[in-house]
Amino acid sequence: MRVTRILAAVVLGLAGLATPATANAALGNPNPYLSWPGDASQVDYAAWRQRMAAESRQSTVDRSAPVVHETEPPDVTGGNDTLAQAEPVPGRSARIVGRLSSDVDVYRFDLRAGDVFSAQVTGAGHQLTIFDPAGVQMQGSAQDFTSLYPEGSPLPRGGNAVADHVAAVDGTHYLAVADGAGDYEVNVQALRPPLEHEPLPQTVFLDFDGATVDMSKFEIDPNPGVRTLSPFSTFLGQWGLSAADERAVVRQIVRTVRENLAEDVAAVNPRARLVILDSLHHPDLFGRPNVSRVVVGGTTEEAGVTTVGIAESIDPGNFAQEETALVLQDFLSQPAGPAVSINTYLTPASDRIAFIGRAIGNVVAHEIGHYVGSWHTDNTNTTTNLMDAGGANIANFFGVGPDGVGGTADDTDTDLTVDVFRPLEGFTGLEDSLNRTAFGLSGFRRHA
Repeated sequence: MRVTRILAAVVLGLAGLATPATANAALGNPNPYLSWPGDASQVDYAAWRQRMAAESRQSTVDRSAPVVHETEPPDVTGGNDTLAQAEPVPGRSARIVGRLSSDVDVYRFDLRAGDVFSAQVTGAGHQLTIFDPAGVQMQGSAQDFTSLYPEGSPLPRGGNAVADHVAAVDGTHYLAVADGAGDYEVNVQALRPPLEHEPLPQTVFLDFDGATVDMSKFEIDPNPGVRTLSPFSTFLGQWGLSAADERAVVRQIVRTVRENLAEDVAAVNPRARLVILDSLHHPDLFGRPNVSRVVVGGTTEEAGVTTVGIAESIDPGNFAQEETALVLQDFLSQPAGPAVSINTYLTPASDRIAFIGRAIGNVVAHEIGHYVGSWHTDNTNTTTNLMDAGGANIANFFGVGPDGVGGTADDTDTDLTVDVFRPLEGFTGLEDSLNRTAFGLSGFRRHA
């Protein structure tokens, strides 16, 4: 189904890294709350959170949902302050009306694996935290980030805080409301991934031929408007390759994306379905139902924005199936030295085609991961996740092994996994990026 996009973007950002493009003051800046600049101390994250809240649609509440009243008496604490004391909330949606006395109110819900669970709070509550059946914190939020959802997403928006989670297992999940004193209302929903009800699977078209892109799909300040991006083949020589190598590199990129987003997710959700097509072997299907794309090519100057990868939205559940992402090539193909340059890891011992294809394929898979439902995870810890933000530990993200050389026998496989949310983005808890992707791509179920 076709869904209009909100002007929002998710960025694997690398602003501040050494590249000629950063000297061009005319380039737009991607949303710094969702990018990683070279010097985070110069970014006013609070201002960008306010901007995101202002860009969010007005508070959306399902007024037809049944109202559930907190049973703990007003101005009394200790009745529902822990997971063990959680009050049950029946059904798939509800409006919970309660009162905080500077305490925590906890509610419980029965979810199925793959349920897209979301909550929004207004009134006195300012913090929402979701826990899985084992009591593990899966997302804590004190912000409204829903301007990053695609416009057609049915998840609740607005209010003081919003949290979302894709259930990995069947069982009782928990929601804690906190940070305030007084009356509040929480709007909760549990939805199934929409592709379970559509016969067409998600298709992603990888466009290596260059493209004209309306950059207003992405949140960039100032927005550069309509831009034309050069084809991927333009950059082969900068890695010591020739035009004759293009097909082999593209095959490796496609193979990497397929392994990350189709083969790996099948172990979590056997119903997951993803079709990956590319411009060297298939006609351009972008514009048809359930076809998203990634344009692989172009430079920051051509795009008018300083970044490597950028996606149109973060879409838990994958409710918008016709979106665009970009993976620009000038950072990746610049001379050796910067961590983001693939050339930094190439030597005469490298299998260049294998490493270049895998490194770029990981960035492509990262951007697709955003528009099927995942947020950034921490790129400064010891866990390497395909959804790690850019700007740190890039060698690990590319799959460079202990020898520090790409394209050798000790290279590593970067996958979707469980990792902590990126702290700079204001969330707490763990993101199961593999599970979010597996159910965002969940296929047609005849008896769902």
